[in-house]
Amino acid sequence: MKNFLKKILNYLYNSLTGNFLGFLIGTAATGLMSHYFTTKSIRNLWGLTAKKKVLDKDTYSNLEWIISIIIGFIVFELITKVVKKKLDEKLPIYKVRFISWMTRNKIHYKPRKTKILLNEKSVAMYSSMHAGTKSAIERNSKK
Repeated sequence: MKNFLKKILNYLYNSLTGNFLGFLIGTAATGLMSHYFTTKSIRNLWGLTAKKKVLDKDTYSNLEWIISIIIGFIVFELITKVVKKKLDEKLPIYKVRFISWMTRNKIHYKPRKTKILLNEKSVAMYSSMHAGTKSAIERNSKK
């Protein structure tokens, strides 16, 4: 079961990392269009006072889509092919260094203590909320 869950998480990591970053950068590339091109509108007196290249609205939206898809695809391919390959090579080395640094500085105890402390605080908050709600219900139900 753990192996199956690990495979699912690995698949989600591999597909979502490249796809999501490609999507984000592709949508950010639409801002690139507005840097160089503009459309006819009342702001620029239908293109008479525009300092950028004026395009028709349909051409502008089609060009925006094409650029976002191309840049998003390029980023997706770079992430899935180049960055993940380097990350798979270097991550075990950095993981070992990070764990040895944590044990050298005795930091590995702190997350466990923090988790226990947060767990105790959440139990205390839950019990106080429960007691407060119970007393409010008792108070209002007597009237």
